[in-house]
Amino acid sequence: MSLISEVRPLAVALFSILLGATGQFLFRLGMVEYGRVSVTGIWRQLGSIILTPAIFLGFACFGVSSVLWLVVISRWELSYAYPLVSLGYVIAILYGTFFLDEVLTLPKILGCLLILAGMSVLGLWGQT
Repeated sequence: MSLISEVRPLAVALFSILLGATGQFLFRLGMVEYGRVSVTGIWRQLGSIILTPAIFLGFACFGVSSVLWLVVISRWELSYAYPLVSLGYVIAILYGTFFLDEVLTLPKILGCLLILAGMSVLGLWGQT
C-alpha cells in the first residue's frame, strides 16, 4: 500500500484545506506586489499576473489541494466533506491577521467561532 492510502481522510482533508488557504494567501501577496487591476483589465494582464512568483505558487498550492481533495471525496460523502472547506476561511483570517497586518475584528472572531461550531456538529453527528 502507498503512503497516501494509509493516511486518514481527515488528515488529507485538513492538508488540502490548508493548501487552499495558503493559495489564497499567496494570491493576495502576489497582487499586493503586482498592483490593482480592474475586471476588464485583468484579461490583458493575466499572463504577467500568473507569472508573479507568489501567484504562480498559489496556483501550485491549489493544484495539489485539488488532487488531495479527490482522495477525500472518494471516501466521504460530499455533503459531509465539503463543509469542512469552511475551515479555510478561519485559516485565511489567521494569515491575514498575522502576516498581512489585517485587523482581527469581533465579527471575524464570531464568524470563526460559528464555523468551528458547525464543523463540530458535523464531526459529532454528520457522518452516516
